[in-house]
Amino acid sequence: MNMSKNIYYYGEIVARIAGKLYRFPNHEQWPSIIQDSNLSADDLICELSADAGRIFDMIEDISGEMSIDWAGALDHYSQSLHSFLSNERMPTQADMIYMAAKSMNISRPGCS
Repeated sequence: MNMSKNIYYYGEIVARIAGKLYRFPNHEQWPSIIQDSNLSADDLICELSADAGRIFDMIEDISGEMSIDWAGALDHYSQSLHSFLSNERMPTQADMIYMAAKSMNISRPGCS
């Protein structure tokens, strides 16, 4: 477990989130979200990853925590985003703030 200062920059956070979302087999099967957003599945993932990455990076900066498994936190965060999309819901910024904080909290030692 890597429990050190977050070594990920914003671009790396976005890339990791996007990569995780692309790996889920049903990422093109969110018809109502895609239709409502007027974006392709690829563009939706890119836009969501950019917003989600910005929020994760911001919460990380505010937290100042050094004992978090950052890779684990990002993996959990990506899974949480995927869960929203799988339920045909686009997460709001408030949802992403909650998910980021929760993902960081459960990725601290002794909190899993």
